[in-house]
Amino acid sequence: MKRYILFLFISLLTFSLHAQNIDVTGTVIGESDQEPIIGAYVKVKGSTAGAVTDLNGTYMLKGVSGKATLVISCVGYATQEIPVKDRHTLNITLKDEASDLNEVVVIGYGAVKKGDLTSSISAIKGDKLEHMSTGNVMNALQGQVNGVQISNAGGPGASPRVIIRGISTINGSDPLYVVDGMPVGTNINFLNQNDIESMQVLKDASASAIYGTRGSNGVILITTKKGAAGKTKFNASATWGFQTLSKPDIAGADEYRQVFNTRYTNDGHTSIFNETSDDGRSSLGNTDWWDETMRDVALQQNYNFGFSGGNDKYIYSASIGYYRQDSQYKTGNWQKLSARFSMEYNFNKMVKAGIDFTPRYENWDDTPSLLGAIMAMDPTTPVMNDEDKWVSNPYSNYARSHNNQEWNPVASMNRLDSGADEYALLATPFVQISPIKGLTFRTQFGVNARFRMTNSFVPEFFIDNLEQQNPSTVSSSHENWIDWNWTNTLSYMKTFNKKHNLNVMAGYTVERFQDYQLYGSRDDVPSSIEEMRYINAGTTNQQVSGVASYNSLVSYLGRLMYNYDERYYLTASVRVDGSSKFPSGSKYATFPSVSGAWRISGENFMKNQKVFDDLKLRLGWGKVGNQNISNDAYISSVGTTRYVFGTDATTTVGTAVNRIGNTQVRWETVEDFNIGVDMAFLKNRLKVTADWYTKKSHDMLMQKENLLVLGLPAWNGRMWENIGSMKATGWELGFNWQDQIKDFTYGASLNLSSVRNKAVNLNGNYIYTGSHNGDYIIRNEEGLPISQFYGYVVDGLFQNQTEVTSYTNEYGEAMQPNAQPGDFRYKDINLDGKIDENDKTYIGNPFPDLMVGFNLNAAYKGFDFQAQFYGTFGNDIYNLNKERYFGVNGSNVLAGTLNAAWHGEGTSYDIPRLSVDDPNGNYTKPSSYFVESGSYFRCKLLQIGYTLPKSVMGNVQLRVSLSAQNLFTITGYSGMDPETASMGSATEAGIDWTGYPNPRTILLGLNLNF
Repeated sequence: MKRYILFLFISLLTFSLHAQNIDVTGTVIGESDQEPIIGAYVKVKGSTAGAVTDLNGTYMLKGVSGKATLVISCVGYATQEIPVKDRHTLNITLKDEASDLNEVVVIGYGAVKKGDLTSSISAIKGDKLEHMSTGNVMNALQGQVNGVQISNAGGPGASPRVIIRGISTINGSDPLYVVDGMPVGTNINFLNQNDIESMQVLKDASASAIYGTRGSNGVILITTKKGAAGKTKFNASATWGFQTLSKPDIAGADEYRQVFNTRYTNDGHTSIFNETSDDGRSSLGNTDWWDETMRDVALQQNYNFGFSGGNDKYIYSASIGYYRQDSQYKTGNWQKLSARFSMEYNFNKMVKAGIDFTPRYENWDDTPSLLGAIMAMDPTTPVMNDEDKWVSNPYSNYARSHNNQEWNPVASMNRLDSGADEYALLATPFVQISPIKGLTFRTQFGVNARFRMTNSFVPEFFIDNLEQQNPSTVSSSHENWIDWNWTNTLSYMKTFNKKHNLNVMAGYTVERFQDYQLYGSRDDVPSSIEEMRYINAGTTNQQVSGVASYNSLVSYLGRLMYNYDERYYLTASVRVDGSSKFPSGSKYATFPSVSGAWRISGENFMKNQKVFDDLKLRLGWGKVGNQNISNDAYISSVGTTRYVFGTDATTTVGTAVNRIGNTQVRWETVEDFNIGVDMAFLKNRLKVTADWYTKKSHDMLMQKENLLVLGLPAWNGRMWENIGSMKATGWELGFNWQDQIKDFTYGASLNLSSVRNKAVNLNGNYIYTGSHNGDYIIRNEEGLPISQFYGYVVDGLFQNQTEVTSYTNEYGEAMQPNAQPGDFRYKDINLDGKIDENDKTYIGNPFPDLMVGFNLNAAYKGFDFQAQFYGTFGNDIYNLNKERYFGVNGSNVLAGTLNAAWHGEGTSYDIPRLSVDDPNGNYTKPSSYFVESGSYFRCKLLQIGYTLPKSVMGNVQLRVSLSAQNLFTITGYSGMDPETASMGSATEAGIDWTGYPNPRTILLGLNLNF
């Protein structure tokens, strides 16, 4: 009997001891942002047992005593000790220290702690972008990320120009956007900025090489908001406001008439001004064409509603948003309706699946492009003809200009009937499997489908022989883009001996891009009523065309990340891309990268110093690619054409070469080198980042003219070749200060950057762009900065005849034989005694020497304040609006021209005389007269908000805000907007073609959370 009792006691004791050892799992998140913490160390106190959190912030400890205490530590967080208390699930929230090194930063096909980065990556949270109401989130990013030059165009639905660290290719400068792991191209107008959780800008090749073929212009990763375990949270926001544009100062009818006549009399001619009465003035009209075509204010609206929640098994979120921007013209707008649904479900500890589902709708009621016509139109002309001259066609009742050939802008605006509707869907379902600790397999299939329908109607009308349309035309086009991407990655994270941290990833992706186009039109619609504006109503000249194009990409990728004791870091990646755009033998290219970092502040010799809270040195090198060429660049083809035979000019349809392919064309490659340092001071309140980089393209793809002796048609005599090279070199310096004094928090950031863009090799050719008045404004030349203005240097005005006649060469010959007092004096640059093409030189550079972003924020109790400023310095603009001092072809002029233009010795030293013939070429020759400083500093956002206290609202949080966007601009530029004027392409930038300026916007906002 005693043996049984002893056996039972031993069994119970053994069971009791065994029962005290349990498996503990959980998630570690940060207190401030509630985001999972990667790489947090969870250790059993007094033991060597421990684990490191994975990409989802989860950990697992086996065989832990139920009475044990866990010690959780991570760089940037306060270390915590938490007793287990026999709990199998232990979720932990770490309190922040004054550091952001712990933040999770999304990188290509993965994520790391910000403090572990070895590449140049800038991250920004979505809540910092929500303060500005805009149709494209990149407008809100302006000035907040160093090294990213963003130039905004103000029109409804216009996309900004985005350049990351300069330009290294003529084949586009737009970065690649990746939304939730799905590459979506180079335009994100469709995205609702309120849905964005974070944005990461991969600036150097050591970061972007993992995207290979499409990473040469940088990559912007966008992560949308997800749900979180807990009660369902609802949020709603609305902003409503108005936009205004500054009215240009244009001459009225009386000054216009005087300028018109003076131009003729100065050249010894009789004016052809159309006098409308005996005295030539009393019955002159005085139409303000700006007021007739433009709204005083244009409305902007932005509404959003969303909810999120979940539990330990699943999380979910959903949102819907509507944005509308009206044109400043009396017609035109852009609106978009977007929705987003996100769900993740944990089947068990190993398997998780989810989907992000984003349907959307966009609509364009086309905005006119009439600013030039509005300013040029004859103000003596009324909008409409006298009613007794009206005809049955209302589009023919508008008045024709009395004194120039400009079309009536009101008539043009009211005839405009074109627009587009686009329906689209972005979906990214995924499955993630973690069979063992640290090992994760993820497969994701993404599809981005867009269906656009564009319709246009041009009515028949007759205003004048030079202002008419006959017959009417109705057209419709349908274009569908269906892109899909299948991405498979396998990642493994492991910590050895507490100090060796390993993160390995391998992947395989397949992508396909499909474009379908169908176009149809007919002429002679019997009536202009709205019900007849369809193709079926047309009666003649039926036209139909359609085409489909495809290209695909297959890629193999891998990355190794290692750090020792969070002091020494190494990252290496490689991507092999194969593209259908290149011929056999050249389809594949390899894009490697390597980067390293040394956290100097982690060394023992830095332990007792009081200056640096963090000091890290980074080095990176990599190669990225570019395939921005046509799908059939290597294929030669023939097409139909018409041949003429005999003296009777008989035409016969035949075939001819219509495309020249190059079977030797291959990848364009950009090589990048970066060195940077990250520093933190004053208990991590002040952070400083500095970078220097250089990137150079090799085998740049350009189209080259074929030799005429080959017999190829001149209009098709160009083919793609790898014959060019460009280089960008620059630096970045960023300062960020954040502090809190009791209830008052405040911060400031300053971003400074500069980049030089140079053409290294253009195959010995010049690239001329900016065609105007039969000449070119820009010349791109090897060894020099790209897109420079090229023309004559103006050396003042001839003030009298003596100055004209004395401007001679060594033989006594007049340098400018057609010049008169009041004309430009041009410099003899090459000193050959004559002014001709050889005296042209470089007269301006459209790219800035310095870009500056300055941001302020403050909060006290319920009040908050935001201010954002952005500016560029050292850039030039070729201001074609200065032609409005001349009245070319009888166009209207800027107010004050009569006195501003030279009209006698000493009356002007910069604006030439009025002339109708312009024999000296004052306004037809490209010259330094048109070049102005494009430097500006703009207040992008000024916002004050107030959140009602809980004592009033309870569990509901309500914030009210008032904001102004583009409130003021400090600039010496005389055009309408230096920012819009600075836009353009890599080889044609900075010409002010009188584009739609950025409006000033005043907004009232409401934010509700419950």
